[in-house]
Amino acid sequence: MQTRFVVVPAVPLKKEIYPRNLGFPATLAAGYDLYDTQEKLRLSLHYPTRAEAEFQCACRNRCRDADEADIAGIG
Repeated sequence: MQTRFVVVPAVPLKKEIYPRNLGFPATLAAGYDLYDTQEKLRLSLHYPTRAEAEFQCACRNRCRDADEADIAGIG
């Protein structure tokens, strides 16, 4: 079973222009966001560390699993 929420690197809040000859920057943005695989959208919550983002991701996935168990148990 695929988890609904996953951790992804954050995107920069403002777009910066880089000359083509410099290549890509080493880091695009500081922090992490969550991605909803069911709704196909990024939740831009900007967690500063990956550990915090993974904790929130696990909490959201656990809550979703509990809701499905309650629905399956009805009637």
